[in-house]
Amino acid sequence: MTTVQIKSSKMIKYKCRPAIHTKIVCEYCEKINFSLPSEYAHFKYLPDEELISFNTITNLLNYIEKNTTNPYFFIDLVKFLILRLEAFTKIDLSTNVSNASKLLAFTQFYNQVSDLNWCSIETEDSVGLVAKRAKQSLASKYDDLFIYVSIMHVLKFKNEDKSNIIMELPFESGFYGNNIDLLDNVKFNCENLSVFVKKDERDGANMLPQYLNNISNIERISAAAKSISPAELSLISLANRLGMSTRTLQRELKVDDCCVKDIIKNTKANSIVSVLNKNNSNIKVTAYECGFKNLSTFSRHFKNTIGCCPTEYVNSLKSNSI
Repeated sequence: MTTVQIKSSKMIKYKCRPAIHTKIVCEYCEKINFSLPSEYAHFKYLPDEELISFNTITNLLNYIEKNTTNPYFFIDLVKFLILRLEAFTKIDLSTNVSNASKLLAFTQFYNQVSDLNWCSIETEDSVGLVAKRAKQSLASKYDDLFIYVSIMHVLKFKNEDKSNIIMELPFESGFYGNNIDLLDNVKFNCENLSVFVKKDERDGANMLPQYLNNISNIERISAAAKSISPAELSLISLANRLGMSTRTLQRELKVDDCCVKDIIKNTKANSIVSVLNKNNSNIKVTAYECGFKNLSTFSRHFKNTIGCCPTEYVNSLKSNSI
């Protein structure tokens, strides 16, 4: 058995993943008129590939689970989820590509853009994805459910002969709650999540790709900054999010010839302007979605960050469009 384990050498130990999964949930909540805390409002305006905190999506789903009256909310969300993920991963899902190759491409894609604890495994007649899991008290059922949904729907395995797929989940069936209705042809209590797909005549030996996760320190710090609402983003909040002192954060960035104040200012500016533009220059809505409690505070932050007050910025946009 051959294994490729993804490792990353890094000083900043802040785990990241693309914003798309959090965005999808935020968009779904908006669609069904489920109100989320203001701290999540700005995420839906980020580009799909933008890196944010690894745990944001889990925290968001846990919040919904605690506050919804729909015990099957995740099952309903799945129908919305799969419409977006296939295009995002950009994997060739045609019948010209074997299922084994699709699974490897899926694993490779997410390991290149995320800090996922996944590895690819190859045997003589199969390839697999193994996602290592901590003990149940520290785990999230949604991590397992997302992988299951992605593989069975996005990779179009749902219509395949189930004998060609082995799916193992790390915990007992009760851990997954009402979402058990999603799961079919799986084994429980298997320590880690694993998916194995049989090779076919198109697959040879040594299929495993060679790749590394190369997320830089600056990208990790920027991901932490984007995970904080613009109203709350500061040197102190950023350092706390990264689990270090402000002095240590500044020292780490100095090694990369970068200033943390510049990252904070640029992140705030990009986020606020993006939200304002996509809200058709509605200043009041933008202030709320950026986490500000009143317009005067928002205007002050806007001027300090952008260089002019919101109304001046909006008027300049109108002038330039004439």
